[in-house]
Amino acid sequence: MHSYLDTKSYELNGDLHEIGGFAKIKTIIDGISADKNTILVDGGDFSMGTLYQTVFSEQAIELRMLGYMGYDAVTLGNHEFDYGSDGLAEMLQSAMDSGDRLPDMVISNIDFANSVSDNAKLLKEAMEDYGVAEYLILEKGGVKVAIFGGLGEDADSSAPNSQLVFRNMVEQAKLTVAKIQEEKPDIIICLSHSGTWDDPKSSEDEILAKEVPEIDLIVSGHTHTLLEEPIVSTNNTFIVSCGEYGQNVGRIDLLQNEDGSRNK
Repeated sequence: MHSYLDTKSYELNGDLHEIGGFAKIKTIIDGISADKNTILVDGGDFSMGTLYQTVFSEQAIELRMLGYMGYDAVTLGNHEFDYGSDGLAEMLQSAMDSGDRLPDMVISNIDFANSVSDNAKLLKEAMEDYGVAEYLILEKGGVKVAIFGGLGEDADSSAPNSQLVFRNMVEQAKLTVAKIQEEKPDIIICLSHSGTWDDPKSSEDEILAKEVPEIDLIVSGHTHTLLEEPIVSTNNTFIVSCGEYGQNVGRIDLLQNEDGSRNK
């Protein structure tokens, strides 16, 4: 979403196009979320891209707005680290100080044990205060849903200011999913700031779907990919991505059959 709180207009090939606008997005959300079976999530990079980013640390506008719009869970993208781990820590504290409703935050593969900078310690403390978790369990409409998140290899390399070590997304996902399965959820969702690429052999979220077949749905960020239809892995894991800058709102309806198989 990249801080596109306001709608911006631009001309392309003589046609007027609009991108962004949290008010528009909220209207769409309100038309869907009356269904108690709906979960609203974001795959990271909700900040950095417009002038609102200049008060990222002091005002936490983007995260607070996601809370206002009713988001259940978000993960972090590489751009949340543009002002360093200390800037992200300050943003989380500002969000908490606001007293506003905030979305839950999940990220599983930060290796704080090997992230030894003072700023990493600040972020670890802020995340603990916020309640950032490896995964969370929600129940909506009688369905038990597990959600976890992570940052991929290319996204890690795109966050040089983070001063953090990230564990391999696939290997960590295997460990996290094993923990999740002990709680016997009906559906497992991964908020993956890894992305999809033209070559499936190097497409991080397609590799994740293949290597961790227990994941039902991957909400894919980072590469700004617009998938008109989900990518469906050989394991029947769905991968979805709705583009960039709030130009689209993505929606997928999932049905789990009695035998445990999944339909879209």
